[in-house]
Order: sequence, then structure tokens, then C-alpha cells
Amino acid sequence: MSTFFMHFFYLALFFWMLVSGLQLFYATVVVFSTMAKSTMLAISFSLGYGCPLIIAAITVAVTAPGHGYIKSDYACWLNWNETKALLALVIPALTIVLINILIVIVVLFKMLRRGVGDTAQRNERHMLMVIARCVAVLTPLFGLTWSLGVGTMIAPTNRGIHIAFAFFNSLQGFFILVFGTLINSKVSQATVERKNTLQRNQGSAEPSLWKEEI
Repeated sequence: MSTFFMHFFYLALFFWMLVSGLQLFYATVVVFSTMAKSTMLAISFSLGYGCPLIIAAITVAVTAPGHGYIKSDYACWLNWNETKALLALVIPALTIVLINILIVIVVLFKMLRRGVGDTAQRNERHMLMVIARCVAVLTPLFGLTWSLGVGTMIAPTNRGIHIAFAFFNSLQGFFILVFGTLINSKVSQATVERKNTLQRNQGSAEPSLWKEEI
């Protein structure tokens, strides 16, 4: 069961990267079409969680009956030697990394060609820059990180590769926090405004409490 959830959530990570790339592509290339926010959310969640669930479920259904789902040494990871079940993670992940790299190239070309810095509105430019930064930075970063996973298959007894693979993958959430949230100027501005509002509210509440005590 733990292998299934690991497979599912790792796939979900990559498919949400694909969602970010497609949003970037839609916002810059498909300029004459508008999509409702509810429709976009439905598509995003279907792609981000639905596709990983289908792939993980099919992998279990195909390999589990012959005891080829997990590794033969009963480690909590997908089998490689007998059934090549690990390809159900490797192929989608590498495909998504390639697609996102192509999307970044196309989007940069489009932005330079149409002069998005002059013609687009300020909010649109900000949204494009945030998404582009996340896709451009996180996609190669996660791609390089998961390339260490190929090393674990080629040299399964090399402890250094396994340690590096586990270490860098453990930092993925941190990278998402930094590049997707902390660097976002709107998030920083909203945080500062919220902090100032709380301080003002506390400052105005203290005199009234003091009067009640008197």
C-alpha cells in the first residue's frame, strides 16, 4: 500500500508541474480564448490527480497478481528486474519534463516576439512571470533530481547515489515553497499587509481593554 501511495504522489508532483506548464502555455499562446476559473480548476485537478491515480491503479492491476509490483527484496518501491513496473513512473516523469522544457522555449519565443512587456497588463505580466519562473526553475531542477533515480537502477548497490537521490528529493517541497510562494511579490505584499493589519488591530484593542480594567 505504501508503494502505491509513493507512486501516486510522485506522479502527482510531476503532473502538477505539467499543469503549471500548460497554464503558462494557455496564458501566452491562446490569447483569444477565455476559460472559466471553475473549468480550469476542474481540468487541473483531473490532470494533477486523476492521471496519476489511473496510472498507479493500472500498474497495480497488471503487476500485483504475479507478485511483480514491488521489488523482490520487499523494499517499498516499484519492481524493475522482473516486471519493469518502475517504468510507470520513469516514462511519465521524463515525458513531462521534456514537454515543460518545450513549453518554456515556445513561451519565451512568443513573449519576445509580441513584446509582452509592453502590451500585456500588469497583472497578466506578473502572473506570466511567476508561472514561467516556477516552470523554468523547477522543471530542470526536478528533472536533474530524478535523473539520480536512473542511477539507482543502473547501480543499485551504490549507496552514494541512493543517499543523493533521497536527499535532493526530500528538498522538493522546500524548492516549491521558495520559488512558488516566497519569491512571489504579491504573496510577500499580502503577508506584510496582513501583519500590519493585525498590529493595528492589537494596538486599538489594548486601550479599550485598559479602560475596562479601570
